Amino acid sequence: MGLAQAKGKSQLGDNFFEEIGGYACLERVHNLLYEKLYGHPWLKGFFVRSKLDIVKSQQNDFWAALMGGPSRYGGRSPRDAHVHMFLPTEVFTIRHELLGEALVEAGVPEDLREIWLDMDSNFENAVVNKSPDECHGRYRSEEVIIVPRPDGG
Repeated sequence: MGLAQAKGKSQLGDNFFEEIGGYACLERVHNLLYEKLYGHPWLKGFFVRSKLDIVKSQQNDFWAALMGGPSRYGGRSPRDAHVHMFLPTEVFTIRHELLGEALVEAGVPEDLREIWLDMDSNFENAVVNKSPDECHGRYRSEEVIIVPRPDGG
């Protein structure tokens, strides 16, 4: 899905945002998800330079617009927002699984969880890298974030 869709044009119609429960649901899900991400032995390393409240707020606004809700998101596209991080497929997979857990814990109905997870999967190609050589800082002085697996794998 392109950035135009992230700016309020949902392929699901304008009611998916309401169907999931609006901002209240997004906040529940992202609170749970980022608790899991910030506590994960590997994935927490990708957030060392991030402020949790800002990350959650941006995610709430990004997903609200993507789902047909208010168009408040003014940040970068997923590709541009993550270009400074080496994110192999395994990182995306773990994060996606944690999102699934958060959706269940937040009480999102199964049919809506499936749609949400499918939407999330569409961003894999935008953020996953095969090599750190594909990454660069978002600005001149920013270093690429490479977080080795804690188990060395």
